[in-house]
Amino acid sequence: MTTDESILRENPPPVPEAPAEGLQADAVSGLGVFAQGLAAAAPSVAVASVPGSLFLVAGKGAFWAGITGAVLVYLIAATIALQARRTVSSGSLGTYAGNGLGPVAAFLTGWALIIGYIGFAAGGVLGAVLYFNSFLQEIGLHTDHLAVKLLLLVVASAVAFLIPYRGVSLSVKAGLAFEVISLLAISVIVVASYVQYGAHLDSNQFSLHHLGQNVTLIAAVSAVGSYAGFESAASLGHEAKEAHRNVPRAILRLVIGLSIVYLIATYPEVLGFQGPHKLDADSTPLPVVADNAGVHWVTYVVDLSLGTAMIVFSSAVINSGARSLFTLSRERALPSVLGRVHAGFRTPHVAIAFVSLIGFVVGLIGTVNNVGRFKWDVYVSIVSSYSYLFAYLLVAIATPLWLRRIRSLGPGSLLVSVLAVAGILYVIYKNLVPVPEGAYRYLPYVFLLLIGLGLARYLQLRVTRPEVAARVGSIQTLSEAEQERLAGLGILDAARAGRRTEQTPE
Repeated sequence: MTTDESILRENPPPVPEAPAEGLQADAVSGLGVFAQGLAAAAPSVAVASVPGSLFLVAGKGAFWAGITGAVLVYLIAATIALQARRTVSSGSLGTYAGNGLGPVAAFLTGWALIIGYIGFAAGGVLGAVLYFNSFLQEIGLHTDHLAVKLLLLVVASAVAFLIPYRGVSLSVKAGLAFEVISLLAISVIVVASYVQYGAHLDSNQFSLHHLGQNVTLIAAVSAVGSYAGFESAASLGHEAKEAHRNVPRAILRLVIGLSIVYLIATYPEVLGFQGPHKLDADSTPLPVVADNAGVHWVTYVVDLSLGTAMIVFSSAVINSGARSLFTLSRERALPSVLGRVHAGFRTPHVAIAFVSLIGFVVGLIGTVNNVGRFKWDVYVSIVSSYSYLFAYLLVAIATPLWLRRIRSLGPGSLLVSVLAVAGILYVIYKNLVPVPEGAYRYLPYVFLLLIGLGLARYLQLRVTRPEVAARVGSIQTLSEAEQERLAGLGILDAARAGRRTEQTPE
């Protein structure tokens, strides 16, 4: 298939990339694109941990936090799909933000996603340590020692690195297989919790008063984070077959399916947290629910399958984060070493190693500190979720601006984008006003510090290498249908103003 690699903005210098050195084109099927998004969103991991984190933050407001997150993420996914039907890129959301808001938005979006991916990579290996350690204790081994936890962390991190290092195909196949196994095991606990509680309705979970409480909307940030990774399907824009059809389809189907699964699971898990066995800052949430529901026997399967799924989840977000680094590196916005591709596996191996290493360090801090591994994971996931929200916000603002520029903005597209922007801004506002209690009050500022580092890097580029700064977020592939439509309107050349066009080899 011949595609149009468009380098946007003002006559950038060519980006040297021989075909043999690039990512493998047409390597991932539609199912593979879906599987990448599924593995990165990791519903089994989310079902195992997110209801617990929502409950720790919002108590019985967890269900409404989940609903708020589901509505908001669907609006975001619909907005992303508006661009993905027309253009794709390995830079995914960074490119989409740049289309409407320019290179600074493209860089900051890519930077924010990298922060989010690193945070969730750390959360994945931390979760693997929690569940494997829980399994070893269940079979009678005394493994609640720091040395054992560190050994488990090293092994989990190494495997999470090797899966994407060996190739996209292996990564998505492993992710899909373990998601199915884990979800089957989790379903036993969810059903048991429903049965244990009986034919009674916990009406307090559905009370509307939760929507007026800030803790519910603070928890909604984690709820949005439980979907984070669905957009990673767009990072396979170069490697996917029929990308302009398969990428937006995978994104929308993922969000709808995940919403159903999460809401079905959240209600009984919140029921299960209220039994004699309590959820604490160092707990594995699902075994707590299983014990209270009287199905302790299934925790053996859950611990093993979820420990494995956590590693696969970590590998999937490492995969996505590495591709964001790869794109920024190929655009010369980050060190060129991050843009290297493995000669045999055709993967961005240096970027994969970098994301894996930082994720390991964050996981190491969570293992050795006295906050509690699960509580530390909640903190990291909230900061990561802020990063995703920020990236989603920029894309939601940029999309109608870009669609208007290419004469494709309709009332429906505008409404979806406006609702997404309004929803994100409201959730962010309620996370800041009034000031949250405890450590949660500091988390927005941790996020702002990390984004500030990215802004400083971009401003440095503007001063020292302005031609590079102008090119960020520019590499993308317009669909043939979109090229024909723009040509028919007589604006194809104008839409490409200042671009250089290359043809990728068939």
